[in-house]
Amino acid sequence: MLVQIIDSMEALQDCRDDWEALYAADPASHVFLSWSWVASWFGRMDCQWLVLAAKPRPDAPRFAGFLPLQLYTLRGRDGRLRNELCLAGGGGVAGYAGFLCDPRLEDEAARAFGAATRRLNWSRLRLDNLSLPPRRQRLFLGAFPPPRLEARKVQRPDDGDGIDHDIYVHVDLPGDWETFLAERMGHSTRQNARRALRRIDDDGEFRVTHVTAETLEDDLQILLGFWRAQWADKLAERYNPGLPRAMMTNFRNMLRASFHTGQLFLPVLWQGERPIGAQGKLIDRSNRTLLGLLGGRDLGVRRPPPGFTLHVHSLRWAIRNGFTTYDMQTGDFAYKYDFGGQERRVECFEVVTRDGRNPQDRLEPLSLPAALHLAEAERRDGRLQGAEQICRQILEVDPTHPGALDVLAEVAAASTPPAQAFDLGSQLKVAGGLSLEEQIRRVTRKP
Repeated sequence: MLVQIIDSMEALQDCRDDWEALYAADPASHVFLSWSWVASWFGRMDCQWLVLAAKPRPDAPRFAGFLPLQLYTLRGRDGRLRNELCLAGGGGVAGYAGFLCDPRLEDEAARAFGAATRRLNWSRLRLDNLSLPPRRQRLFLGAFPPPRLEARKVQRPDDGDGIDHDIYVHVDLPGDWETFLAERMGHSTRQNARRALRRIDDDGEFRVTHVTAETLEDDLQILLGFWRAQWADKLAERYNPGLPRAMMTNFRNMLRASFHTGQLFLPVLWQGERPIGAQGKLIDRSNRTLLGLLGGRDLGVRRPPPGFTLHVHSLRWAIRNGFTTYDMQTGDFAYKYDFGGQERRVECFEVVTRDGRNPQDRLEPLSLPAALHLAEAERRDGRLQGAEQICRQILEVDPTHPGALDVLAEVAAASTPPAQAFDLGSQLKVAGGLSLEEQIRRVTRKP
């Protein structure tokens, strides 16, 4: 199977029809692998992205699989750069991750994607929330053999509350709301659900609104404000102070993009003119799934319970609109089983090099634009040694890289005494027959 790299929005747009056909055919598809979600997320990222696209043979008219990836360029304590790969939406944005393929070519695609990923230069491959059929997952992970590479399960952090976040809970939905109430809920939960819905249906003190173009920014602010109040301090203390802000930025960008692709369901619960709860969910019409992402509530409000009320409202909306799955995502929280929740396991893995460096300590060629950006920032900030070190890493991959040579020339000029620096440019121009890097070495007497 032939695998090629797609790394431009134009090329991604060109393969949309093939992508959406595979999405409809692949039983392992989910909203985080939909073309709309991937394209909108990649369009708002500040790091390099790429898609591995597979064909069964070079002359095949259609692609048989897509694996979307994010590529990061990181700097170690020794100043040298290395690369990390992760699946699209990695780092907590996507609830599920994996790849699409023609189910008839599952084995070939899994092996090909594994081999193509292995050929890229990276020190760590993060496989957060890997959601693949068991055989597909086993064949993909089998492409990273020891001793040079080590594939291992990543234990999710223990929040100390006894919740297993490798357990994902979903609810299968019947075609009728009353059937759902009768068959999936116990007597007490059913009564509470009816009571909550009466409160928001009677046009009295409580109401639920849905996001519109006019309310999008306000609704996002309400949702993220509630989320921050519930979770930010806990996350900052357990991980690092900057994590909540980064997560909120990612959520805001992703939810905003999802609204514009018609994939956002964001109900807000109001008491009079005061919001008391909000939930952000993603709509997967192809798979008839409503997928919960994040939520929050006014912690001072108990009646009606905002979270429960919004879940009941969302469940009823999903059933009435023909959805068959209500996905409540990670964590075996007790309340999820009140709605008839069922479990599946979704785990995190990583593959690392033994020495923590890229193979042969060389940068992934696709990361050179990001590396150059870092070199330019080092040079602007006066950290000339750091800029030079990064440029030399770039030149190890591409000896004639014009951007790196330009930055090296600027570093050389800034590193020489003023009288020498004044004429450096002309000296470089007349030293014909040499690469620019060699010219820099001769003019500046650098080894």
